[in-house]
Amino acid sequence: MFIAANWKMNLDKKSIKCFVKHLQNYKFSKNLQLCIFPPTIYIDFLSELTKNIPISIGGQNCHHQSFGAFTGEVSASSLKEFGCDFVIIGHSERRIYNKETNENIKKCAQFGIKSNLKPIICVGENLEQRENGNALDFIEKQITDCLPEEFNELMIAYEPIWSIGTGKIPHQSEIKEMHKNIKEIVFSKSKKNVKVLYGGSVNEQNIQEILSVNNVDGVLVGGASLKIKDLLAICGSAVKHLKNL
Repeated sequence: MFIAANWKMNLDKKSIKCFVKHLQNYKFSKNLQLCIFPPTIYIDFLSELTKNIPISIGGQNCHHQSFGAFTGEVSASSLKEFGCDFVIIGHSERRIYNKETNENIKKCAQFGIKSNLKPIICVGENLEQRENGNALDFIEKQITDCLPEEFNELMIAYEPIWSIGTGKIPHQSEIKEMHKNIKEIVFSKSKKNVKVLYGGSVNEQNIQEILSVNNVDGVLVGGASLKIKDLLAICGSAVKHLKNL
């Protein structure tokens, strides 16, 4: 089970230190992998603080070039050098605010792979596409356009845009259908199986409901990952779910 904690542009050194103190006292399950995605400027700081804690660290994005005149960007090789194992690619916020295209996302994922990072490629429809019945076709095009030419390991995060930060999540049947289709689409194009995470208003109240759905291999957590008690509650619920399987 994979738990991705995306801090986005939140927390500072003081709050991160406090956060890590609680992590040091937490007994992690071998069946659960927690990866924290801090703001880029704090990756090295968090990596140093968590050396003896069984978690992974990831980048929230990477550029599609290894180096060059790209002010404000971060390369995949730099993320790897500072202790990252994973990188989020194509988060809906970057697609919207940074105008990232499917073509750009594919390039970023490929450079991440070249730097030995494991990409988590985000896909998701907006409310209009969901209500018009076009969600499945839209997601298929996103995956088709964003999937790297070659890869050994990557994940897809399904994050319906209309659900992020709203407290609303799709029905279990909708999540089941979408995750099943995503796995089938990726396999048809690569002959490889991938893990699919659900993202969008994940919290300790709905985590059991989400994880009970077939083909959900983990979650991408946003706001609920900023408070250590909430995140550990989610982890605890995930472990409990695994024990009941």
